Amino acid sequence: MGNFSRNISERFKHTQIKEGYCVICGKFGKLSQDHVPPKGSITITKIEQRHITESIGVKSKRVKGIKSVNGSKFKTICHKCNNEHLGANDSEIAKTNKLITSELNYLKYQPFKTDSILTIPVNALAYSRAMIGHILAATSVTECYDPIHSSLYFDPLREFVLGNDNALNESHDIYYWFYPFSMHLSAKCVGFYNEGHIAIISILSFFPLAFMVTKKGEGVFPTHSSKLDLADTTLRINISLAGIDFAEFPFVELKDNRFTMLNDFQAICSYPIKE
Repeated sequence: MGNFSRNISERFKHTQIKEGYCVICGKFGKLSQDHVPPKGSITITKIEQRHITESIGVKSKRVKGIKSVNGSKFKTICHKCNNEHLGANDSEIAKTNKLITSELNYLKYQPFKTDSILTIPVNALAYSRAMIGHILAATSVTECYDPIHSSLYFDPLREFVLGNDNALNESHDIYYWFYPFSMHLSAKCVGFYNEGHIAIISILSFFPLAFMVTKKGEGVFPTHSSKLDLADTTLRINISLAGIDFAEFPFVELKDNRFTMLNDFQAICSYPIKE
């Protein structure tokens, strides 16, 4: 293989599996492919997928991604979780994204409009359940080889996706913000060190929104983001360019006493490509 194998994303080692433990319900069996972002929320195109750690730095252009002809996929969850818990709520993501995109297209023809806040109707419970489910699914098949281990951080997220509406009440906060890029970012778990404070972050970002989950009361988040309550009926999205430098948070330039920690196979980017 020589240098050829070193120029291909390590992601190829984390995709091949038929049976395993579902990363949401924990049951062993045949696994199904989950589209992240979900179908209907974006235009499905040919993409390349690689680890985010391979997309940072001067060598990133030499790493070839793993190609897919129909979007970014992860084979880490069972058919029941995919169809009943994620699929049943994906329509809320699709509806919300279409409304935001429609508003953004309208504003292109309103040069004198100064309001930089979009107000979009949403079923926050259904939207969050689907987004968190896809965050859990967007990982390596390595996590499917062994039974799920109990985790103070991930247990409430799994319970919420499986139908417990109150599972996050005492454990997690949710934030969102405008994400105006075509590249998709998913990171199941990122440790963010900020001036002596450590926060755990889970992120899923694709046009037009970034969606972040973090430990309750302990999060580090962009100043232009909005906090989401599961009882909310609207999203309030700041679409000004003031926060553009932090739209890809937490994968942004860090200064002073700040850094991130992660497992490379839990942080993936995908981007559309042309033949």
